[in-house]
Amino acid sequence: MRRQEVKKTSTFLIWSILTSASLFDARSYRIPNQLIILGYLAGIYVNLLSYGWIGIAYFLMKAMWPIACLSLLYIFGKQLGAGDIKLFSVMATLVGADITVNTMITSVILAGIAIVIVSIYEGQLIRRKLHYSFYITAAFFLLQYK
Repeated sequence: MRRQEVKKTSTFLIWSILTSASLFDARSYRIPNQLIILGYLAGIYVNLLSYGWIGIAYFLMKAMWPIACLSLLYIFGKQLGAGDIKLFSVMATLVGADITVNTMITSVILAGIAIVIVSIYEGQLIRRKLHYSFYITAAFFLLQYK
């Protein structure tokens, strides 16, 4: 498969996974592990197509860095859910570090804007959980059109 075709395939796959994760998150505040496993299988497939057998090593490196970087936010204060961290990990295996980091930054900005708007509207600081997968999905979609 050519490089451009792999990029289109991986973008379609992560869009599908992010949309599904947002729907599950909206319903139950959970992102099912089956969806994460499906994403990892897609990541293995894309990395094998791109790099051959060495793609397995690339897949493992891509999958581990978001978990290593973001796990502190989960451990110390539950600032980010485990499903959201795994979703970033899946994203990294499919679209790479640069898009994943940009999505992380943009999703934090979008969530912050949403918190400010809702807080102003309700007249108090939000004290409830956020569906953070919404902001991850929105950030990824926005970054596709820059």
